[in-house]
Parts: sequence; structure tokens; C-alpha cells
Amino acid sequence: YIKNQTLIFKVCRWIKKKCVGMYNYVTDIDINNNMEKSIFKIVIANFLIVTLLCCLWFGGAVGAIIYSVLLYVLLRKYGQKIQAQYHSILHATQQMADGDLKISLDEELGVFEPIGKSLEDVQVGFQKAVIEEAKSQNMKTELITNVSHDLKTPLTAIITYVDLLKNENITEEERKSYIATLDQKSQRLKVLIEDLFEVSKAHSGNVKMNFMSIDVVSLLKQVRSEMSEQIENSELQFRWSFPEEKVILQLDGQRTYRVFENL
Repeated sequence: YIKNQTLIFKVCRWIKKKCVGMYNYVTDIDINNNMEKSIFKIVIANFLIVTLLCCLWFGGAVGAIIYSVLLYVLLRKYGQKIQAQYHSILHATQQMADGDLKISLDEELGVFEPIGKSLEDVQVGFQKAVIEEAKSQNMKTELITNVSHDLKTPLTAIITYVDLLKNENITEEERKSYIATLDQKSQRLKVLIEDLFEVSKAHSGNVKMNFMSIDVVSLLKQVRSEMSEQIENSELQFRWSFPEEKVILQLDGQRTYRVFENL
């Protein structure tokens, strides 16, 4: 009851609250932008305390001793706090260097708060980079698998027809048919190899585009005409709707043709 109701205790609690608030205000150091302001707060607070002690005459000497002891205790406590925050940042950085990208900086970092936020941004960036690299590796594996399969198909046909040509009992008509098939399969193999080189160039960023004025309508009609046999043999129903006027765009004609062909 005395502690809660007595005036002297209320005044002491008020003084303690103000002192703690002043301490937190003075020790709130921003190393990011307002370092000069933080130094100015510390100097002003120290000036006011020293001025107050000077007003106590001989009692100021005793007050100076007490102030020095308190200052040492506060600085030591604050230094230990900063040291703990520094070691926390250092530990998190070391974990990231060791490949642990799931670290969390939940504790209060004080003056190192901007560095903690930057580390979290770096962590997110590393995670995105790892995910993108994993996707890239999966795409490379899938590409190698598909290319190997596509290369194997015409190569197997070439080997088969070469073996058939070795047979001396085949007719001249069969020989011409086999040679025509070999020519077709070898051209297909050539295209696949060129595609593989194009993919390699694209991955390394060495693709050079030859832009020119291209009529997209005419180019698409050309693809339709040259692939009419494949279209007829497919089970798909193609519906074409072309504008009557030309549609001129700045494109690489050869690569745009390949895009339409693949589609």
C-alpha cells in the first residue's frame, strides 16, 4: 500500500520512468543516416549532467564519482549489448557463408538493425538464385534427354538404311528410295545439331539477331504451305484467319519462321 499510494514512491517511479526514457532516447543510435544526431544527443546529455554536478559545489565531487561509476556501469552494459548484437550478426553471416539460407534474425539488433535487414534481403536473393539455378539445371537435364532422343531417331534410321544399301540384291528403285530417305534423315539430323548449337548460343547470350522488315502474314502462310503434308497427316484441325493487309514487323525472319514451325 505504501509503495503504491505514497507520494514519495510515486515521484520515484516517475523519475525512474523518465530516466529510463531518457536513457533509451540517448542510446538510440542510428548508424545508417543520423549518426551526427546520435552523437549530439549523447554530448548534450553529458553536458547537462556535468553542469548539474558543478552546481553542487563540494557535493559535486561526490556526485562526479557516483556519476563516473554509473557511467561506467551503463557503458559496460551497453557495450555488452552491442557486442552480443554484433556476434549475432556475425553468426548469421557465417551461417549464410556455410550455405544455410534458412536463418532467422528475430532478436533485437539495435544499431545493427539496418545490417540485419540487408542480410535478410541477401538471404531472399540467395534463395531466389538457388531456385533459379535448380530450374536451370532441370531444364538442361530435360534438354539433354530430349535432344538425345531426337538425335537417336534419325541416326537409327540412317544406320538401318545404310545396312539395307549394303545388300546387293536390292533393285535400283529401292536403292534410290533408300538414298532419298537417307538424305531426308541426314538433313533432319543436321537441323537438330544446328538447334543444339543455337540453344548453346542462347544460354551463353551470344545469339545475334538479324532484324529486318518482315510480313508476318506472308511468313505464316509460307510455313503453312511448306508443312502442308505434316498438317494433313496430323489429327489436328487447323483454323486460319489472316488479315488481308500486310503486317510488317521488325523481326529475325529465320528465327521467327522456326517459332511458327515449332508451334
